[in-house]
Amino acid sequence: MKILIGYDGSESADAVFEDLKKAGLPSGTEAVVVSVGDLQMVEPFVEDDFVSVIPTNRYSSALERAQTQSDRAIKEARELALKGKRRVEEILPDWKVRAEVFAGTPAWVIIDVSEKMNADLIFVGSQGRSAIGRLFLGSVSKRIATDSNCSVRVARSTGQSDPALPPRIIVGVDGSPAAEQAIYAVGQRAWQDGTEVRFVSVDESSPSASISRLPQASAMISSYLRTRQSRVTEMLDWAQEQFKIIGLKTSVLREKGNPKDLLLAEAKKWNADSIFVGTRDIKSAFERFRLGSVSTAIVTNAQCSVEIVRPPETSSE
Repeated sequence: MKILIGYDGSESADAVFEDLKKAGLPSGTEAVVVSVGDLQMVEPFVEDDFVSVIPTNRYSSALERAQTQSDRAIKEARELALKGKRRVEEILPDWKVRAEVFAGTPAWVIIDVSEKMNADLIFVGSQGRSAIGRLFLGSVSKRIATDSNCSVRVARSTGQSDPALPPRIIVGVDGSPAAEQAIYAVGQRAWQDGTEVRFVSVDESSPSASISRLPQASAMISSYLRTRQSRVTEMLDWAQEQFKIIGLKTSVLREKGNPKDLLLAEAKKWNADSIFVGTRDIKSAFERFRLGSVSTAIVTNAQCSVEIVRPPETSSE
């Protein structure tokens, strides 16, 4: 398995190292710790077209400051990448780990590197070091979660459970191929004894009052809902059977309501270490913006780590 760890030295990014032990990743995993010298933070300098109206000494000074800041950003990124590499090696000594340093916009660099290395999974913290990162999920983590072509795990430290305890995992199940992929992702990991998995299925759909006044449409929608619930039941039965074979403890929660709200509430109530959710094959810019509103909302609002699972085929999207 190949993973990319985005590391910027922030407290949020440090949560990744704790989360690595709770992610069920196999021995011999190949990991690349990537730190990016963020050139967006470097003081901008004036375009050449305007040099003629600026004193030469001021222009030269601006260039020197920009170069100094750029060099400092790259140096800091190199130190962080090596620090991150050492942390991973201390926690998981049987992994193959290397450090890489780049300059550019962090989110796009991490996505680009993940594609070039054909990564299976990207690890990032939930917030970055910038002021914007502290205010929003954001800029970097959310962009990677939305636009990456491989699975993404946004790590958070819950601070609620003993790190030595077996993980508690929630999997969102709605009967879709995306949910099936999330189940596969969990089932293929190397979990420690005692790991618990709770499948959460939400019946969010019932014909509206206006539709119920249209007999044909109502009958068609009711048939669709029954079919979907049947798929959910089959998927849950299959998942529990397969997970029992590999020694995982399972439980199921099925309720009506809003998927986002129920998944977040159950993760908090059950003290989960992570939530696994699948996401659709996203083609259009609008769909990328929505990402499946459930996935986006969970990544943004969960108090534990969240893994957005994408199948390998989506690498062509």
